[in-house]
Amino acid sequence: MKYSIVIFTLLFTILTTACSSVPLATMMHFSDAKPDDFFLVDPLGITVKVTINSNATFDPVDSVTLSAIVEDEMGQRTYSFPLERVSIDKIPAENGYFFSRPAMDIFILKLSEPAIENLAMINLERKSGNKKNVGLSAGVSFSKDVNLVDENTVLSIALKLTEKDDFIMLIDNWLVQEAH
Repeated sequence: MKYSIVIFTLLFTILTTACSSVPLATMMHFSDAKPDDFFLVDPLGITVKVTINSNATFDPVDSVTLSAIVEDEMGQRTYSFPLERVSIDKIPAENGYFFSRPAMDIFILKLSEPAIENLAMINLERKSGNKKNVGLSAGVSFSKDVNLVDENTVLSIALKLTEKDDFIMLIDNWLVQEAH
């Protein structure tokens, strides 16, 4: 099954100054997806995995944003897809002779009920027959007031579209940098 949401999700708008690292395998995975493929996915099976250093103060429910803009002859409408936390797993730091890794937090998130309702509304609009432009975007915001990050903070984001699928890496070990 092909999933077009990821094609649009790859357009991640990272709200800090650094660029994200989208793996080539991810781009290849979705290279032949069609726009309608996204609507074949059960929204209850969509899962997001966010991995970040444990020393960063980070709430992915507030910091990760997903949205869609639908535009047609009736105007422009914005739909948001808020996430809710399913679990958090804390991985201890590893200090070895050849490899060291800081402690990491792994957050598992899913679409909230309002997100699923908004997705259903977009699907209804899609079936209306009117020509529409739909843009999906996702972002991660780091605010100096809320999120404590340092020069070693690394973020990864992966997406799973069904319970049976493996996670697909969207952003891999992105070094978060402060905006200047």
